[in-house]
Amino acid sequence: MKLSFNSWLYGSAFGWLPCRSLEDTVDTLAEMGYDGIEIGAAAPHGFPAHTNSARRKEMLKHVKSRGMEVSALCPALGGGPGYNPASPDQEERDANFQYISECLQLAHDLECERVIWLPGWKRYKQPRQEAWNYAVEALHKCAEVARPLGVKLAIEPTSEVSDVIEHAGDSLKLMEEAGAGADVAGVMLDTIHVFYRGDDVREQFNEAGDRLIYVHISDVNRDAPGTHTDFRGAVDELALIGYDGWLSMEIGFPRRDRNPDGITRQAIEYMRPVIEGTKDRLAAWRNLPNR
Repeated sequence: MKLSFNSWLYGSAFGWLPCRSLEDTVDTLAEMGYDGIEIGAAAPHGFPAHTNSARRKEMLKHVKSRGMEVSALCPALGGGPGYNPASPDQEERDANFQYISECLQLAHDLECERVIWLPGWKRYKQPRQEAWNYAVEALHKCAEVARPLGVKLAIEPTSEVSDVIEHAGDSLKLMEEAGAGADVAGVMLDTIHVFYRGDDVREQFNEAGDRLIYVHISDVNRDAPGTHTDFRGAVDELALIGYDGWLSMEIGFPRRDRNPDGITRQAIEYMRPVIEGTKDRLAAWRNLPNR
């Protein structure tokens, strides 16, 4: 498994400070030993409208020069434009489709294999089935854009902040109804949303199974992993189901932090030994009686 870091902490999407350029952020992560960066698709790091062809080449060149990859592109739904794919307003749904389409093209240009896709939220008094149907329609349309670009949509249930889908089972159902097969879509899980629901992280990984294509790691309160929770069991479960993809730290925001690098370094110093110890832990577990 490879370690990545979501750039929200160093951008200005969910909190205004700290705010560093993409290059500064990449340099920081590379120095700490991260394998990749997950770019927030917002200013100043990766808002599609602010990144012309020349800028995209510069971004990719700098990432590669530090021996890193772009693990995913993370769209910023909400805020002024909304971008809610489940909105009862046609204009907002159209804006979402335009934005996600642009994110998919940006991901392709950055040689990034996946764009995180959020199904949205139900407005007050909006029928739940209507919100679900709009999300299905939106995913189908986005999959048609993603497929020829060779980019996959990582369908994330964000139960802490939204309500159209809640867990891995909902992601699987949404993809099935949208006709988004394994060639173009998969499940993404974020541990903070699993914790919010009081669900078993290992169970959620198992439910996603071979459709799991991306994972966000976050402890309670968006703190670094290991602050409150032992993640060894979760990582071992990923190994048991054959997951060998990215573990991306989505932590540290939205709050002003006088030492943002501290939480970034704390995360990798905790997670790297956890990953490296998986083989030995599983070997010992398999040698237990009745296993």
